[in-house]
Amino acid sequence: MKLKTKISLLLYSSLLLLFAAIFYNTLVDLRNASAKSAESQALATAKVVEAGLTAHMISGTMDQRDTFMNQVTSLQNMKQLWLVRSSKVSHQYGKGPFAEDARDGIDKSVLESGESVIESKGAIFEDATVRVSVPYKAISNTKLDCLSCHDVKAGDTLGVISIEMQTNDLKALSYRNIIVGTVLLLILFGAMVYFLHKQILIYFDRFDAMGKCARDVHNGDLNARIPDELSKDHDARALNALMDKFQTSVKTIEDNLSGIIQLDTTDDPLQALRDGSGRLNDMNLFTQTLRRDTNTDEAYEHIAYHFSDQFKIDDINLISCNPLSQETKIVYEKRAILCDAQSGCRAARTGEIVDSSKPDGICPKMIIPNEQYVCVPYSINSGSTFVVSMVSDKKNALNSVRANTHIVDETLHAIRGEIAHHQLSEENQKLQRIDPLSGLYTKNFLIERMYRIVKESKRTAIPYGVMMINVDDFTTINTVFGEKVGDETIRIIGQTLLDSLRESDTIVRLSGDEFVVLLYDCDPMHVNNVGEKIRSLFANKKLKANESGFIKTVRIGTAIFPQQHKDIAQCVAYARLAMNEAKSEGGNLSVKFHTRLLESN
Repeated sequence: MKLKTKISLLLYSSLLLLFAAIFYNTLVDLRNASAKSAESQALATAKVVEAGLTAHMISGTMDQRDTFMNQVTSLQNMKQLWLVRSSKVSHQYGKGPFAEDARDGIDKSVLESGESVIESKGAIFEDATVRVSVPYKAISNTKLDCLSCHDVKAGDTLGVISIEMQTNDLKALSYRNIIVGTVLLLILFGAMVYFLHKQILIYFDRFDAMGKCARDVHNGDLNARIPDELSKDHDARALNALMDKFQTSVKTIEDNLSGIIQLDTTDDPLQALRDGSGRLNDMNLFTQTLRRDTNTDEAYEHIAYHFSDQFKIDDINLISCNPLSQETKIVYEKRAILCDAQSGCRAARTGEIVDSSKPDGICPKMIIPNEQYVCVPYSINSGSTFVVSMVSDKKNALNSVRANTHIVDETLHAIRGEIAHHQLSEENQKLQRIDPLSGLYTKNFLIERMYRIVKESKRTAIPYGVMMINVDDFTTINTVFGEKVGDETIRIIGQTLLDSLRESDTIVRLSGDEFVVLLYDCDPMHVNNVGEKIRSLFANKKLKANESGFIKTVRIGTAIFPQQHKDIAQCVAYARLAMNEAKSEGGNLSVKFHTRLLESN
């Protein structure tokens, strides 16, 4: 039901009840006024009758009273007039020639109590009568002495005068008043209805239209407006203008957001904007988090945690691929990765999502075929493709990922700059830590590695062999054969070291022809054997110079960390002392550090 209809029914019913109450109250007042008028007339007539009877008694003409009574009875509106004789008068004078006994209980009540009784009969729209019964009492004074004739006391009731009068004339007057009042009320009622309809209730049509407009907007219909026939009001026009601005603003925001994120296609565009702006804000905060990360490992861990928290998936793997070199690396794995992505990632190669739930989504790289997985690739730049791989052993665990892969794309798009920044920083750090000539680590990496080894040794006490290596008389190579031959010699030494050592060992080109080797988890015997192996291999290599060749040897000094010193940097210094000892003995020799070398230096 419309608001206008509700308000109209309420107002009209209230007015109707009000006018009905006024009408009824007017009728009652007129009825009471008529009754009061009749009562006054009856009481006055009773006094006249009382005075006339007294006069007849004084003059001794009571036998002629009927003439008087008939004249009184013939008065206008007089219905009945009768007299009642009390028992005391009847006992003294007899009942008399007229029937003057009490006719009803009212007569008897007045005789007994000596009090007047007034009674009205008849409803509002019926003929009404007024009954008045007054006592005729004995008096004794100088003019009239009832006690002289009657055997009674002063104040005793001698009889009752009862009168019944009609109120027809008064009623007719009331009818006229009722008709006039009714006409006036109807005129007033009509005027008020017209005023309400034309001046007041018209606003409720606008209120209904405004309410409908608000409900439609709430339900997602931004085209809702107040109809033209109701928008002539200033407030309605202002609301329509406001809705125009609101719709334009929403459309502008929607277009701007659509260029960044995919908005949900719901019936409520405002809810879609709220959800979209919320995701955008989350991505902005996430981007700031990655911006504060100090290295790629920390950034990758945050990325994995972000997707794990968003999709409630525990196993998140991150894969970085270089489309140019076809190099693929597992940059983050929550658990042991279940696919051979390092030999080539299908998602990165095709640039398409690999989904185990689709017929063409089976990846041959997956080691355990029954696992559920969704791999989403994203191109960071021409040299990097980033793959977010989400894995689960539960069939429906990845449904939320499948339904919202666009969120993964949007997030990667938002953080691509941060990923590229961290990857570039890693490459720069790698360049700073890798010697371009030999392919070995530089002094910067050695410092970082020694710092970590010292920290780890406090927990594990794992021993390291420390080696210092120099080429015997290296300066003559550059002098005699030139720098190109010297550089080639450095490359050959670097390759010799790589061929002779394990992946767990650290090989560093410290400067020039000076190299440092950190042998992981080894005893003194192993250190000596490795030193001899390197010396022997290099001594058997023939170096080329122009059209001829030559042989060069190396000198090696060794020490043991942490047995010989708890500071690995000091162990490097010990290895240098041993290497210098090998030089003083002619070179092509591996010498172990001994405390006597400290005494000689």
